[in-house]
Amino acid sequence: MDFDYTNIRGNYLPLVAIELKWKDQVRFKAHADSGATTSLFHASVAAMIGIDIDKGRKTEAMVADGSFIAIYLHKIPVKFCGKEFEAMIGFSKRLGSELNILGRIDFFDRFVFCFDDHNKMLSVDEIKM
Repeated sequence: MDFDYTNIRGNYLPLVAIELKWKDQVRFKAHADSGATTSLFHASVAAMIGIDIDKGRKTEAMVADGSFIAIYLHKIPVKFCGKEFEAMIGFSKRLGSELNILGRIDFFDRFVFCFDDHNKMLSVDEIKM
């Protein structure tokens, strides 16, 4: 599946579509970030799908400026590139980025991500096991 990069204030970013399911199922955009270990979504996303983030496993994540924020990890059903599976998703009330972040855990071991910055295109292919 191919995703065109999205222009956000003059920066072209590889945004992908992902559905998160819990009580409700909602489709979101997330920045595919090969430098992020954990997928991080805003607390408001958890509220939209019916997750009480405080019931997740609390840990911390380092953000771009080197500081740490509290995140709450939940293993939830997702749909990505036409495939349904469970993925570890972190939710935070303090995510400074306006974008949700798709990190490596549970995604980069299932799919091959090819970032083509020159053509502003991200190709994602399922790994055949």
